[in-house]
Amino acid sequence: MRINARYNTKMRSGVKNERGQVAILFAMVFTFMFVLFAFVVDFSHLINNKINLQLAADTAAYTGAAWQARTLNQMGQINYHLRQDFKELAMRINVTHARHNREFPRGTALIQGGKNATTHEAFICQQAHGYRSLSGVNYSNQTNLCANADPRTGGLPPIVVPPVIASFDPFQVALNQQLRRIRDIADTQCRAAAFDNAALVKHLSQVYINRARFHSNQMKNMESFLNEDLVAEQPNENARHPLMKSVYETVRRNLNSSNDFKIEVLTPTDNKYVELTEYSTNAKLFYYDFSTAGSGCVAIPKRSDPIPIIAGYEKKQEIVTYFAVKVTTKPRLLFMPTKWVEAAFPTLEAFAAAKPFGSRIGPKSNSDFLVPTPGRTNNSNPMVNFSFVPNDRQGLLNTKTLALLDRFHPFNSLGRSDGNQNTGWPEPDRDNIRGALQIIRAPTIFDSLFYTIFPDPGGNINDDYAEPEYALALFPDYLEAAGPDNAIINTLQPKTANYFRNLSSRNRGPGWIQVNADEGGSGADYGNYAQEQLSTHSTTGVAQIDIIKEDPRAFGFATKEQINSGWTPQGQPGRIGYSVKFIPLNLLQFLQTESTTGGVAPIANKPTGDPNINKILH
Repeated sequence: MRINARYNTKMRSGVKNERGQVAILFAMVFTFMFVLFAFVVDFSHLINNKINLQLAADTAAYTGAAWQARTLNQMGQINYHLRQDFKELAMRINVTHARHNREFPRGTALIQGGKNATTHEAFICQQAHGYRSLSGVNYSNQTNLCANADPRTGGLPPIVVPPVIASFDPFQVALNQQLRRIRDIADTQCRAAAFDNAALVKHLSQVYINRARFHSNQMKNMESFLNEDLVAEQPNENARHPLMKSVYETVRRNLNSSNDFKIEVLTPTDNKYVELTEYSTNAKLFYYDFSTAGSGCVAIPKRSDPIPIIAGYEKKQEIVTYFAVKVTTKPRLLFMPTKWVEAAFPTLEAFAAAKPFGSRIGPKSNSDFLVPTPGRTNNSNPMVNFSFVPNDRQGLLNTKTLALLDRFHPFNSLGRSDGNQNTGWPEPDRDNIRGALQIIRAPTIFDSLFYTIFPDPGGNINDDYAEPEYALALFPDYLEAAGPDNAIINTLQPKTANYFRNLSSRNRGPGWIQVNADEGGSGADYGNYAQEQLSTHSTTGVAQIDIIKEDPRAFGFATKEQINSGWTPQGQPGRIGYSVKFIPLNLLQFLQTESTTGGVAPIANKPTGDPNINKILH
């Protein structure tokens, strides 16, 4: 019995020892499983951090590029405003104030058939039937100095006062006195005509210089918004630039579980996201001066000094607009010691880039070779003119076009042109926009190919745009719009806060880009004549205008489809303005563009700020 007791005791002791070994083994396995579990969890968390970081970088790049696209759209429309101003000046010079001249082309036959070239003398001459000059001289309804005082005809015949043969002859004395009186009146009319034409040329020059300067300042402010103002700070919660503020908020909301993050904008070389090349005109205004030489009214062709009017801006091709960012953060792991994390994963980093695509600000300065541009080869002609279609050789001076615009000038029911200041100078008003001005402001085929043209949002008097919401949805925010009725169009209130400090408009309030310069010329002789108004930049086609609506292209005007987008492939939907696309960052290192001077060259503003950019393939 004792032996059995000992044996059982030993057996029980052995079992107890085996159970202890299992516990140790279980503890080791559990520890290993826990470490493996912690590793998997931390590694998954690390991957999640990296994915979130990349998403944050992507959305930040997209946000910055979206702001760039918005501003480029606004710049494109203001650039087209400059184009409209120049076209209007060309019409006033070559039509409004030349249509009293001898052989000015007019009539339905010319509109329908039209010769290929004009024969009239394109000189400013406003004196005609029933005109009251600035000097106070009243012309009779039968007087037309512009038609009669042509340099090819020698002007009006001189009024000769014959010598008095018999001083005692009262009839001869009275006749001579009357002839002297008529001669003096004719000489006074000639002197008055000379004064008025020269004054009008000065007035028109100053008006359109002021207009161009106004819109040029808008362009330069927007260029600074994308360059100097933008690179002056980095994205943070105290950023004043709305683009940088939006980029910061985008990253913060995508990384709200991170302890810390840092955003670096990979700024371009020379801190330029966009560079505009300004091209001005070298135009001169031609007008008739009048001389009383030989007691006859002789027209003397004269021309003004060169007029420095800004015709538009070209976006330099080598400077590519894009927005690139680098976002870094420290990973947050649940189980791994902080020292291990800092040693193995000091930071996580993500790169992203996006850029505006799909539109244009304006053409190259040599695209419209009818615009007199300084320093351009084969451009010695200083006449104010512009192209209706690419490779145009005549532009506004086409006989058919001149006759068309003459047909739509107001108060033109008389057998001859009316030169009266109050009736003969077309001006828009709140009740009726003059036909000739509406036609000249309408987009041409050339315009639709080379400019970003946004339709008037609502209130159009024709069917340029099939859906009323279409134009409203596309129109750039904070860009003021007015319709052909010379009234502001109430576009949708932008969801972003106003961001332009120096471009506010008294029409719509702070932040809005004013549509009209509201500046006249110097001198009070002509008051507000040709002053820019709201409807000056109404983007309305010619679909409702008699004669033209049957076939706008025959006159060089764009159809609805052409206005919608000059880049639209045949049969596909139109595209207006800039959209945003992601791009591989390394593409900016090897991207080549057509240079401003011709040929192919790499971009001039590659991203800087990180030594590893060249190695990035994302």
